[in-house]
Amino acid sequence: MLENSGPTQLERNWAMLAHLTALLTLVVGLSTGGVGAVAALLVPLAMYLYFRERSPLVAFHALQATAFQSFAGIAFIVAAGFAAALVAGAWVITLALSVVLVGLLLLPVTLILTVVAALGVLALPVAALVYAVRGAYLAYQGLPFEYPWIGALARRAMDMPVASPA
Repeated sequence: MLENSGPTQLERNWAMLAHLTALLTLVVGLSTGGVGAVAALLVPLAMYLYFRERSPLVAFHALQATAFQSFAGIAFIVAAGFAAALVAGAWVITLALSVVLVGLLLLPVTLILTVVAALGVLALPVAALVYAVRGAYLAYQGLPFEYPWIGALARRAMDMPVASPA
């Protein structure tokens, strides 16, 4: 009798694709000003719904990908809003104080703050994409992969046993 030696190549391919939908979400989100990212989130969700009765492995990775991309999108919106408020406040203070020439001294600080805030906001989707690609690679290799916090939520949602720490 043959013993189940792990996930099939097809399951690993689908699990990998579930994580790589982060690239689709990023591209569609950028090309539509963010609105399309919500629609692109339906792809890993549809994968989860399709595979939940067929392959627990693929369903688990698709559910993780859906949750991770959702949380990453929310984090991006919150970070962008916070950065915009911080930069706008800094510029208002700098311009208001430039009337008495003190603002001219704050100008370099405000410029640096603006650049750092912009780079920070732009780094968030890149970091999320890199982490999703890592998940895709590990899923393709047949190795276990869980996003921190999200993996536990996905396991709980699917009534899967908790993974033992390695």
